[in-house]
Amino acid sequence: MPGEERPASEETRLLREEVAAQKADKEERDKREALAEELKNRVSVAAIILTTALSFIGNVKGDRAEATGSARSSAGEARRQGAELWAYYQTKLAERTSLELARDRVHLELSRRGLSRQDPEAMLDAFKLTNYEERIRDFDTESERVFYRVQDLERQEDVSQRAAVEPARAVVRYELGGKLITLALILLSVTILSNRRYLLWAGVTLGSIGLLVALDGYFLLL
Repeated sequence: MPGEERPASEETRLLREEVAAQKADKEERDKREALAEELKNRVSVAAIILTTALSFIGNVKGDRAEATGSARSSAGEARRQGAELWAYYQTKLAERTSLELARDRVHLELSRRGLSRQDPEAMLDAFKLTNYEERIRDFDTESERVFYRVQDLERQEDVSQRAAVEPARAVVRYELGGKLITLALILLSVTILSNRRYLLWAGVTLGSIGLLVALDGYFLLL
């Protein structure tokens, strides 16, 4: 009948259902919190690993960049010295040519006069010839030394340029790997805010690719 009180058994049943619903809600909440905590822990571990790797990559990249700069600087210095010595070598060749012309003129003059350099009348000309010949020999000796020095500098430039190739390639890979890892860390940060598990795997995957790229650069020099 309307207005009559519900039987005690009905109230008990409703109370039990309410308690069960609250218990189920609490279990679901606890489960979500546990999953969220697990996700945060995994994100933290991944972030620590990637941050450590990024720091290591930065240090190694700095060393490789320094080695590249040093090798290129050495190559540039060898090129500059080689150019200066080559210009000096060309100048010496021009001076030697002038001395040869002067020597030949003296020989022609003696021949025109019908004298040899041993004749007493050709004493002054003989002195000039001796002086020219000594200076030509000196020029030959110095020019040979300069020429071989230029060749050494050219070899040094070539070696330095080749020494800069591998570190430069490694730096490029370190930079790319570092950028990928940085992007992965950003994804991990978004994972904590959005509580999306797929972002965790996306960040881990991207970070792994960045590590592989950086390792490729590292093993270039091994």
